[in-house]
Amino acid sequence: MGKVSCNLNVSEFRYPLFTATYSLVLVFGLPLNVMSLWVFFKRLGLHTVPVIYMANLAMSDLLFVLSLPLRIYYFATANWPFGDVLCMIPGTVFSVNIYSSSLFITLISVDRFLAVVYPLRSRAIRTPKFAGIACVTVWIFISGLSVPVALNHNAVWDSDTNVSRCFECFPEQNWKFGFIILCSITALGILIPFIIIMSSTVIVIKKLKTERICSTLFEKNKIIRMFLANLLMYALCFIPFHVAFILYGLHKLEYIDYNFFDAQTITMCLASTNSCLDPTIYYFSINAFSRRKTSEVELKTLRTSTYK
Repeated sequence: MGKVSCNLNVSEFRYPLFTATYSLVLVFGLPLNVMSLWVFFKRLGLHTVPVIYMANLAMSDLLFVLSLPLRIYYFATANWPFGDVLCMIPGTVFSVNIYSSSLFITLISVDRFLAVVYPLRSRAIRTPKFAGIACVTVWIFISGLSVPVALNHNAVWDSDTNVSRCFECFPEQNWKFGFIILCSITALGILIPFIIIMSSTVIVIKKLKTERICSTLFEKNKIIRMFLANLLMYALCFIPFHVAFILYGLHKLEYIDYNFFDAQTITMCLASTNSCLDPTIYYFSINAFSRRKTSEVELKTLRTSTYK
């Protein structure tokens, strides 16, 4: 365990803020995600593309929620007695959840985009088999990503207070290595998916507003709300955190003078709430999807009766 001088004030608002935020996420996120997985596996079954993507998103959220007791203990006591390995696990799981959630939300948006704008031409790739391959690819990518993230999360000994620290007080050499990782991951795992989600949302809304497309198949307003919910949740949870984190990293590397430490703390709490907010995506997606399937059956019945 390396020794560093942290220069932290344990009475700062970040400790009670993190403790309260993680406790609330645990209290609400655990039952919400367990219930979501029960619905996906038992009620709906993994037979449709949206459900497969949402089930993987719920599993990612549940994995993060289960790691929260260790974070809560640390920020409640300002001490880490559990060693390097247990410090590495929740630190890595947080990053795994952020970027896997980003990619699964993107897959949900792209799938619904294809279903609305190219319903016939995209049918060949909107299959459970393709969705399974996409999810496996995401998990492989995230697993590879977790290796450098894990190497950057170790417990350190704070020489100022003579206690062990976790999730903070990274040595300067770790900041240089970590900042390169952060910028690369932000570009691949946040910026590009955000552009895809935003573009899909704009195109779908324009398509539904300007053309009489699928008006008998599903309600346009429900589809629009689904896309807006995806975009809003993504913009609220992921974008501010990465902007603040990069700015804080630039300060740590002495490229800018202003310290974005407080902004990074607040936005990290926002990012953690995605595990509780993701069920809104499930609600809007399943609602719109169920309506579409019902309408397709009604339309098929109507056509059959017409030709008799």
